[in-house]
Amino acid sequence: MKTATALLALICIAGTHVSTVRAEVPTTPVITSAAFHFDGILGTSADFTFVAASPRAADRAERVALAEIERLRRVLSSWDDQSELSQLFTTGALEHPSAELRDVLNQYTAWNARADRAYSARVGELATVWRAAALRGTTPTAEETARLAREIAAPAWRVDGTRIVALTTHRVDLNSLGKGFIIDRALQAVRDSVPELRGALINIGGDVHVWGTPASGRSWTVAVADPARHADNAAPMTTLAIHGGAVSSSGDYERGFTIGTQHYSHIFDPRTGRPVDHVTGVTVVAPDNATANALATTLSVLSPAQGIALAAATPGVEAMLVTADGAVHRTAGFARLERRSPARHDAAVAPLITAKLAIDVTPTVANRHQPFVAVWITDTTGKHVRTLAFWGDKPKYLHEMSKWWGLNKGDQPLIDAITRATRPVGK
Repeated sequence: MKTATALLALICIAGTHVSTVRAEVPTTPVITSAAFHFDGILGTSADFTFVAASPRAADRAERVALAEIERLRRVLSSWDDQSELSQLFTTGALEHPSAELRDVLNQYTAWNARADRAYSARVGELATVWRAAALRGTTPTAEETARLAREIAAPAWRVDGTRIVALTTHRVDLNSLGKGFIIDRALQAVRDSVPELRGALINIGGDVHVWGTPASGRSWTVAVADPARHADNAAPMTTLAIHGGAVSSSGDYERGFTIGTQHYSHIFDPRTGRPVDHVTGVTVVAPDNATANALATTLSVLSPAQGIALAAATPGVEAMLVTADGAVHRTAGFARLERRSPARHDAAVAPLITAKLAIDVTPTVANRHQPFVAVWITDTTGKHVRTLAFWGDKPKYLHEMSKWWGLNKGDQPLIDAITRATRPVGK
C-alpha cells in the first residue's frame, strides 16, 4: 500500500508482463536491461537490475541471485530456528561451520573493536527489553539498561580455527552486516555465473550494490532518502552517481517504537543500552555492502565527529550523516559523488489542502507482474502541475501510461535505486 499527499490526484495504472529495455552500447550492438522486484526477501523488498547481452542471460542472473540469497539466509538468519546461526546458539558449538558464518562473525568482531564497542551483534537483547517495556508503557530503568550494557559487552562467540563456540544463549542479530554480506555474495555469484552480464544492481531494503554500467552506459544513479521527508513521493536529500560499489543507509525514520508520546529509534548504543537520538540518517558509500552496512549503523551511534573520522579512515569510503538538529556532516570526498539535488520542500509553507490517498492494488490474474502507478495533480483547468509519485521500474513501458506520459513528455528524471533506512516487514 502506498500513500501520497495531493490536491487533486489522477492515477494511471498499467500492468506489465515483460521486463526488457534496449539501448545502444559502444562495445555491444544490443543489450537488455531487465528489472525484477520481489517482496519478502530477507524480511523486506528487493529490486534487481541486470544489463546483459540477452533477456535469457538477465533471467538467469535473477535465478542465480535469488538462489544465493536463499542459501546464505539459511546460514545467517537469526529468525529461522533451522539456520546455521540459530543452531550454533541452540547447541552451544559448531565443529565444522561454514566459511560464510565464520567470515561474518569475524567481521563483526573486527568492527566491534574498530568502533570502540559502538557496533555489536548483541543489540537484539536490548531491543527485546525495550519492546517489552513499550508494551508496559514505561521505559526500562537506568539500572536495567546499565546492567544490559555490561552483559552485552561480553563476546557472544569464540572462533577456534574451524570450530565456533557460543558464549551466550541469547539470540544474536547479524541483520546489519549480514544483509550487506549476502548482497555482496549475490552480486558476485551473478558475475561468476553469467558471463554475458554487462552491469548489475542489487537493492535489498535500501542497501545497494552496483557493478558495471546501466543500459545508459553512464553511472548508476542512487537517490538518498531525506530523513526529514522520506515519503515515496518526497524529493531525495541528494542523488549519487555510482560507478561501482555499494551504498547503505541507516536512520530512525522508518522503524522504532513509541512509549507514551515519545518515539524511540530501533538503533541502540550497546555501550549505554539506550536507543540513539542524536543522528537521524546516515548514508555510506563503500567498495562492498558489508562495510557500508556496518559503518551506516556505527555512524548512527558514534558522535558526528567520531563517525566522520572513522569513515574517512576506512579505504574507499565516503559518508554523510544528518543530526537531530538538521545539520549535515560529510567526509571530504562525498560531494564528488553527488549530482545536482532537487530543491527541498520548504516546510514553513503549508499546502492549501493536505490529504492522504491510499491505493490498494490487488492482482486479479495469477503471476501478474506488479503494476505501474503514477499520481499527479492538476489545477482547476486540468493543467498538469506536478507529478507526486511514480512507482515502476521498467522504462520501456512508461509510454503505456498514455495520460501521464503525454503530460510529462518522458522528461521526468529517473533513478536506478533509492538508498534508505530499511522499512519494517510488509511496508
